[in-house]
Amino acid sequence: MADTFKLQNVLDHRQRLENLAQQKLADSLRRETELQLRIVAARAELEKTRQELNRLQRSGITAQELLLYNGSLQRQRKNLKGLLEQALCHRREVSGNRELLTVASREKKLLENLKEKKEAENQVLNRRRESAALDELALRLGKYFP
Repeated sequence: MADTFKLQNVLDHRQRLENLAQQKLADSLRRETELQLRIVAARAELEKTRQELNRLQRSGITAQELLLYNGSLQRQRKNLKGLLEQALCHRREVSGNRELLTVASREKKLLENLKEKKEAENQVLNRRRESAALDELALRLGKYFP
């Protein structure tokens, strides 16, 4: 006489929500990692351009080349600044996704605990019914076999 857990559909839904939250967090972490690699590359490119400009300035550079290098440095700085701003947004997104996963996991765990409690209660109830049935059987048999 095992009663089914009446909230199993809700528990399954909570499991799906937790899985989605895990996937969302993994995706945002992947994007953040990719962005960090782009930032490292942009910083390296900026540093390389600076070093090249410094080398050319020591050996002699025309005004037009200086303007080109300065324009390139400005574009690279602007690009790096944009990447850093994106990184900040991604950090917030990752933090939010971690919080969503925490909430989803907590809600699922609460339902799992409720299910375990109900199963334990059902086991106790089943043992009591079985014990009562055995007692009744013993009483009936006691009438026939004194």
